Amino acid sequence: MTDEETEKFLNPDYEKHLHDPFLILGMEKAVERILLAIKNNERVVVFGDYDADGVSASAIFYHFFKKIGFENFHFHIPDRNLEGYGLTLESIDEFAGQNAKLIITVDCGITDVKEVDKANAAGIDVIITDHHLPLSSSASKQEKLPNAFAIINSKQENDNYPFKFLSGAGVAFKVVQALARKGSAQGGQGFKIVPGWEKWLLDLVGIATIADMVPLVDENRVLAYYGLQVLKKTRRVGLISFFRRLDMNPQNVNEDDISFMIAPRINISSRMDHANASFDLLTTESQEEADWITGNMEVFNSERKKIVEKILGEVEGRVGKEPPSVIVQGDLSWNPGVIGLVAGKLKDIYGRSVFIWSKGEGNKIKGSCRGDGSFNLVELMKLAPEDVLVEAGGHAMAGGFSVNEEKIADLEKEILAAYEKVEKKEIQEALLIDKELDIDEINWDLWDKIEKLAPFGAENPKPVFVFSNLEIANVRKFGNGGLHLQLDFKKSSANGGGSIVPAIGFFASDENLNLLAGQKIDLVATMEKSFFRATPELRLRIVDIRIK
Repeated sequence: MTDEETEKFLNPDYEKHLHDPFLILGMEKAVERILLAIKNNERVVVFGDYDADGVSASAIFYHFFKKIGFENFHFHIPDRNLEGYGLTLESIDEFAGQNAKLIITVDCGITDVKEVDKANAAGIDVIITDHHLPLSSSASKQEKLPNAFAIINSKQENDNYPFKFLSGAGVAFKVVQALARKGSAQGGQGFKIVPGWEKWLLDLVGIATIADMVPLVDENRVLAYYGLQVLKKTRRVGLISFFRRLDMNPQNVNEDDISFMIAPRINISSRMDHANASFDLLTTESQEEADWITGNMEVFNSERKKIVEKILGEVEGRVGKEPPSVIVQGDLSWNPGVIGLVAGKLKDIYGRSVFIWSKGEGNKIKGSCRGDGSFNLVELMKLAPEDVLVEAGGHAMAGGFSVNEEKIADLEKEILAAYEKVEKKEIQEALLIDKELDIDEINWDLWDKIEKLAPFGAENPKPVFVFSNLEIANVRKFGNGGLHLQLDFKKSSANGGGSIVPAIGFFASDENLNLLAGQKIDLVATMEKSFFRATPELRLRIVDIRIK
């Protein structure tokens, strides 16, 4: 890493380290069309997605339109179970009935060829803003793209934008950046907004960037870093309601809080009801409405946990202790909103790629898949017969699909047959250690150095340390039924006066370990600052344990 790259990584700078949005292919054309719609007061539809990324991207456009005083818009987030992902032919009819003249997709649209053709025929222009792959990962040939008025997606062929891995909300933010610049310039729409106002949207961008697990490098690192700074002082009553209900101090919020507390609750609405509630939460100015929504989200969250555990139990009963190369399971009665969560948990439990399907209130059987990293899920699904998998897409490690109901009995056989054909790679099993430490070295000076590497996430993992021959001072199990584990270690009297360093392992209370005070172990752990007891505390997060 060069000195310049090191400086950029350690000290992200909003002005210097974000790329010019007009470098994205099609941006100038898209901005001119949106500005024309605003000038002529045309009906504009923003079509989003139902996850935290898509909802945040939709909210970014909402706040921009409200800021400039444009009111002739409609936001549509599809029902996960009834409509599924992306534009539908039925939704185009609906928008045509509203006399819409422009559709802007966010976090979706790159594969909606037929739907865009229908919009064009109805006299509706479509601007696609998306970050999903338009290319086949196994071929250099461009897949057929929708005949949209403009496509904003830096993964397009011939797009020379310097960074290719923005989230859907990151792409939406770049469009708003460009709109604000062009619309405020001489000869533009004369937007009455202060230069740099769009920085107040970064809390939404930060949530989406961290939640969508895009690589936290380059531009995403800048967006996540500043997103967290803005989130600490957010003015959004919905997010403030979140902090209060979850007993979180916004000044202490970090990427883990987004990943494990905020984003799952934004996602819960679409899984258990409708994502409109999450959109309303991020756009409302009513504290009463925000508190009502966050209260419902907590109820949904409790229900979701029970449903997921029930399905996990059913699948584990079917699969047993010797799972196939790829786990393929489903049931017509399972809640389709949680099957992605189930697939992810089963992948972690069995160390296998997983395909889970169900049938909601709609007519199609739909599923989610999660990969173990040994092959590309999208490439495997391309190898399955089209009369079995009628729709499929996503990323190398996660995707979605629809199944011909008449062929559901053949799904497992065809997935396993495709697995035999798909190109595979060896999974890296080794646990990578960054440094060996002594327990006495756990102090605030070390934490200050580690914290400069944050925010942590995809392609910027937390540093992992190994501690050898540690003597356990105390063992404690806590949580529902003793699911979680806390080990305490004493510093030497010369380094901290025998003070305690706790190590926490969530869902790590394994009876087979049979850990006892006085035992010696090798410990692999990361380091974190906890505010659990209201005052800052340094602790370790357990990654692995070896009994001596």
